[in-house]
Amino acid sequence: TNVSFPSHITHSCIQFARGKHTDHLPLYALESDLGCKLLLETTLEPGDVLFIPAAFPHTTSTADQNEETSIHLTFGLDTHVWDLDYLSLRRFALRRAGVVDTALGQVKDEDNRYVGAANELPENVRVDLFDALPIGLLDDTDEGEALLQETAARVEEISREVDFETASQVDSQVWKDTAARVRQEGMELLEIHRDMFVAAIEEGRVREAEDVIRTTAHLDGPKKMTPERMERLSCFRVKTYFDKINDSMKAMLDWSKAGVTLPSNIEGGGALPEDWAFTHALNVGDTVEADLGGAFFPATVTRVQGDKYDVQFFDGDQESGLERSQIMLTTPPIQEDEVDTSCMTPKQLKRWKKQQEKKNKKKQ
Repeated sequence: TNVSFPSHITHSCIQFARGKHTDHLPLYALESDLGCKLLLETTLEPGDVLFIPAAFPHTTSTADQNEETSIHLTFGLDTHVWDLDYLSLRRFALRRAGVVDTALGQVKDEDNRYVGAANELPENVRVDLFDALPIGLLDDTDEGEALLQETAARVEEISREVDFETASQVDSQVWKDTAARVRQEGMELLEIHRDMFVAAIEEGRVREAEDVIRTTAHLDGPKKMTPERMERLSCFRVKTYFDKINDSMKAMLDWSKAGVTLPSNIEGGGALPEDWAFTHALNVGDTVEADLGGAFFPATVTRVQGDKYDVQFFDGDQESGLERSQIMLTTPPIQEDEVDTSCMTPKQLKRWKKQQEKKNKKKQ
């Protein structure tokens, strides 16, 4: 296994998905062209565990091709997927306080918070901002409560380093409330995952018991696949648990936007149908959530061909030929007579309002 130092983070690259899709990190160019010097070269033996931090390019190969087949198991500690980093916490707090993120421009639900202006921050600030929340925060103990206070103070400190003016508009209590709410979400997600893995263990025991029964009864031939067994063997009913995960994460998002006034075209239904998220026309580049194994994950539409769609998920993986019902728009489309001002700076918004006033005077 070879591990190299990270390459330079560019404006558009995703630190947690380096080397995937269009982010090319060819092995031959890692050191010569990208400046990724070799950090570690080692041979792993049975039972060894190697931790590789996010964004560190690495390659693996079998040391001796003449030996028995080699296999390894990879675990991804993707805390950013579950909102458990300071960048996500900052974003939720700004939304809760109704403060527009003029520093990083992360104002829409579909905005990828790991690209753009966030990548152009000074390295020490960016590293702190992208850092995972402290281990132990999700523990339902006195230590977890103590870490909650530290986390709230830390995210406020980091946010002031990112942009003092923006962070100063957020009351200290909002930072504390948001840290507590993110902790609640994290504890919910941890419990859901625990239930899912416990169900997997129990399923394994059921299968072993069934095999014993078949052996004892001297049953030969293929196992009979009943509807009940088919339902039970469908990846440990993962969809059920991922529905719970989606509900928990949506509740977190809704909480963060509780004090924000929705645009007029959303309140009361407007001109959009209730099922607009699954029926409105899609275009290449649209940010959506797409079905992957029964659960919906953040993605971008990469191709539209008739009534079929290709998407690229947040981690670089791709899926082709999805139906419209498998893709959900995350933000209501703007109607022709409306302008989305959420991304405008105060100066841009002021200029736009003056332009509208001039247009209205001409109409009169």
